[in-house]
Amino acid sequence: MIKGVSAPLRRRKTGLQLLLLILIILAGNITVTAQTGLLGKRFTCHEIHGTIPFLLEKVSTYSGTVIEYASGYLDGKGDTRLREGTTTVGAVLNELLAGKYVKIEERNGKVMLVPSATVLAGDSLVNEYTLFGYITEENSLEPIPYAMIKDEESGRIGQSNRFGYYSLRLKSGVHHIRVIHAGYPPVVSVVPVNSNIRRNLMMRAAVLREVKVTPGCMLQKDGGSSVDKYLPSAYSNFLGESDPVRSLYLLPGNIESQETTGKLMVRGGDPEQNIFLLDGNEVFNPTHMLGELSIVSEGTLKSIRQFKNDFPGRFDGALSSVTEVNTKDGSMDTWSGQINAGLLAGAIAVDGPLIKKRTAIVASVRKSWSDPLLNVLDSNYRLRFYDVHFKVTHLLDVNNKIMLSGYMGKDRLELTENDYQNLQVWGNRLATLNWNHVIGARSFVNTTLNISNYHNLAGMKLIQYDDSTGEEKDTKAYNNYASVERYEARTQFEINASSKLQYRFGGKFLHTVIHPFGTNITSKLGEVPDGFRPMKPLPFTEYSFYYENEFKLSQRFLLRPGLLFSAYQFKSFHYHSLQPRLFAAYRIGKNQQLTFSYARMAQYLHQVTSPFLGINSVLWVPSTAILRPAESDMFNLGYSFNDNKGTLLSADVYYRKMNNVTNFAERGNIFYNEDTWEQDIITGQGWGYGAELLAGKRWRKWQLQLSYTLAWAWRQFDDVNDGEKFPFLFDRRHQLNIAANFRPDKHWDIGAVWYFSSGDWMRRPMGTLPAEEGEPFRYEGMSYYDKRGPNYQRLNCNVNYRFVTGRLKHKISTGVYNAYHADGQYSTDILNTRDNNNVTLSGNRLFDLTYYLSYTLNF
Repeated sequence: MIKGVSAPLRRRKTGLQLLLLILIILAGNITVTAQTGLLGKRFTCHEIHGTIPFLLEKVSTYSGTVIEYASGYLDGKGDTRLREGTTTVGAVLNELLAGKYVKIEERNGKVMLVPSATVLAGDSLVNEYTLFGYITEENSLEPIPYAMIKDEESGRIGQSNRFGYYSLRLKSGVHHIRVIHAGYPPVVSVVPVNSNIRRNLMMRAAVLREVKVTPGCMLQKDGGSSVDKYLPSAYSNFLGESDPVRSLYLLPGNIESQETTGKLMVRGGDPEQNIFLLDGNEVFNPTHMLGELSIVSEGTLKSIRQFKNDFPGRFDGALSSVTEVNTKDGSMDTWSGQINAGLLAGAIAVDGPLIKKRTAIVASVRKSWSDPLLNVLDSNYRLRFYDVHFKVTHLLDVNNKIMLSGYMGKDRLELTENDYQNLQVWGNRLATLNWNHVIGARSFVNTTLNISNYHNLAGMKLIQYDDSTGEEKDTKAYNNYASVERYEARTQFEINASSKLQYRFGGKFLHTVIHPFGTNITSKLGEVPDGFRPMKPLPFTEYSFYYENEFKLSQRFLLRPGLLFSAYQFKSFHYHSLQPRLFAAYRIGKNQQLTFSYARMAQYLHQVTSPFLGINSVLWVPSTAILRPAESDMFNLGYSFNDNKGTLLSADVYYRKMNNVTNFAERGNIFYNEDTWEQDIITGQGWGYGAELLAGKRWRKWQLQLSYTLAWAWRQFDDVNDGEKFPFLFDRRHQLNIAANFRPDKHWDIGAVWYFSSGDWMRRPMGTLPAEEGEPFRYEGMSYYDKRGPNYQRLNCNVNYRFVTGRLKHKISTGVYNAYHADGQYSTDILNTRDNNNVTLSGNRLFDLTYYLSYTLNF
């Protein structure tokens, strides 16, 4: 005779029984009577073992409910148990009497157990229904992504996807659904379930945005890191506004190039191995001001998550990390906005309804006016940028929503030294169309169309002076230009088959065209693309399909295996890749859990950096039969502790092996000969391994976070360092970040962030720059790494003062960057190096000891 809830789990152990279970799920549901009244009565149950009559007596005592049945009718032999937790009378009786020939009824204020010709379904799927819908912000209807949903009766847990959609399988009865998301007070909704029910769960924004609420140590569904868990308010950029995207650098395992371009390196990988998705559309350079400012303003940001410990099946094309940034859909109820003005730039963002409860818009514009200030800091620099972002959301009907978004941004940097000048111009243009469709109570699909363009110009001008007179004698400028266009169509399905089984699958088509240009050698720096000689375009096509299951084997154990198939074509070169993925989470106790993940990733785009042409001189090239696709295998083992009272601790150890990673190009412009360009790029192997620690504590007025990384990163190329393994340029053995935030009252908060890391490995070049026009840049040999540079450290401090006048909210922010004027180097000057033992290091720092002041108005 089957007892308790463990029997169905035992029956699902074999593959045949699992297949039969899936067929039952897809066949539909059998309607039963909703549990209301006495059966819906909530009470606290204590864990206890015993016979069924003994446990029925305990249920009656705990709940204060009279339970009657015929003496001797129920088996008094054997041993089963009641689980601890808050539940309902109906739920615990269904669980306790599963498989018995009994029917549960309410009569005359009592619960009666009467004989039945059929067994009680109990925990089987025929007694379950689906609660589904969107989790949204109250009034505005703004979707809330990655919110946690917990059924207080059964303990079942769900999570909304990045569009705010959720689906949770529940038994019939009255349920108390708790919704938890950082930045919002928890909400409990009472939902009677007797059929498939659509219910949008509302959350009200917290009065104080700095008060963080976390889901505690609920069983993890993936390894993504949400920055809103980790003190984004402690990091303020040069505009004086909180910058959650830049807060990624506070997480362990993430490092940035030291004040060159602020590029992100993750776990020993190259900058090219990270993907930044803005509303699902890839951005090639997601920063302004040499990486010190993200392209997404605070006024439009909705959520940000980074995946590096685990890669769900929907992600491909990146070896190191995927950062998923979503912007607001806009309020469907009222208009609001934000204005920010600082010493470096100004921004305005507005959102509101075009048609109430039907159509909403979000728009933002940001532009620098930084040249006067930068001339005070360092007259050698001129740096300007702007960005424009908009998003229109329209509800077609209850099951369909479309979102059209666009982004455009551009940066321009001029650097002047005594004998040379640099010009860098880069920008992104994006357009995205998303269609959300709720197919039914258990299924959801999102279809995306993406178009993007990235362009980059890198130029260097050499100036020769007459030694006797000091007058300018000759100038020679070397300019490179390239652009990338992407056209993508993607569809993703989610099916919630049961409380223990979910399906996710989908596919994409991607066509990319790279437009390289020949080096333009003139007497002055050129900025107009028409002045460059175009080379043959480099088009390639990708197809990918993925499938994954999420199995919740118990309240403590979750397993998510998956597989992605990817196919690639460049001219006559064809390539395909099978990429298995696995994620597992196991709760050790109430506050602790272990995770494990494995992922194989492939990447068809390679980034090649010229060591000559300045700060942002990068080129993107496709994989070919000679320049093979890059691949990696990553293993991660993690531990986390969260007592849901303000204490957070997580630790991870990881190992990565990479193949076909690229080294610096031998030539300044690899397209000098467009028929042999891929032969000028060196590929080899890479390794990254280490340990990461993140600790956080929250008190009533204080927040504190510490992250530490111990890491090793290696490279090996046959033609470099005699074929021996050597440290990667960004092999930083130790990295420590400490962030603190103090809020003494509702008006003031004070934040500080301290960074420390081991120095980079310094590259000693060999060779000279060209002397004659038309000569390609080349080395007389290959560069190698011979010693570690100085350690790097920096302290940033900020103070915010908030006050309210009527319906207007004001914030005045001030702060200092590099507060104690720490020394640091950020580039290696290799110009005119003829002595192999003489390498000049540039100590120039654009943002050394820098103060800022800004004013933000929310209306």
